[in-house]
Amino acid sequence: MENIMKYFVALLFIFSLNTFSMDHKKLDLIIFQIDLSVLEGKEQAAKEFTYKISDNVKKNEPNTLIYQYYFSPDNKKVFLYEVYKNNNAAVFHVEQFQGSDWEKEFFEIFELKDFQVLGNSEDSLKKVLDGFTNDFRTKEGGYHKVIEGLKSEILNLN
Repeated sequence: MENIMKYFVALLFIFSLNTFSMDHKKLDLIIFQIDLSVLEGKEQAAKEFTYKISDNVKKNEPNTLIYQYYFSPDNKKVFLYEVYKNNNAAVFHVEQFQGSDWEKEFFEIFELKDFQVLGNSEDSLKKVLDGFTNDFRTKEGGYHKVIEGLKSEILNLN
């Protein structure tokens, strides 16, 4: 049992060193919080669409960390939650969406009600989101235990 504890402590120490050595890389998450309404009669199409587009994002956007749709009980309201590793990942996502068949289908099903961008957005992100939102909120305080604990793993995701 003592050997197992020593092994565990050694692994924890190595993990900690790795985490601190990653401090030169900044994890600067960008979060999209989007409220949508489902257009009349499109409730089933909305649910089907969310699975298709989620698969596409997962396959083609390695720096999109979270991409989730949440439906109200009546399937008329939807909350879309997106998390990106950084500003560049968010810009990449928006550029992949704009002008695509995905965008066309999205707006045949949903109406955009509200859209906030959380994080330290750069001008490049604000520019590509022009016309979608002007609600950019910077992070000033607080913490996220899970993200801080997994910082090195998140930075290494591809």
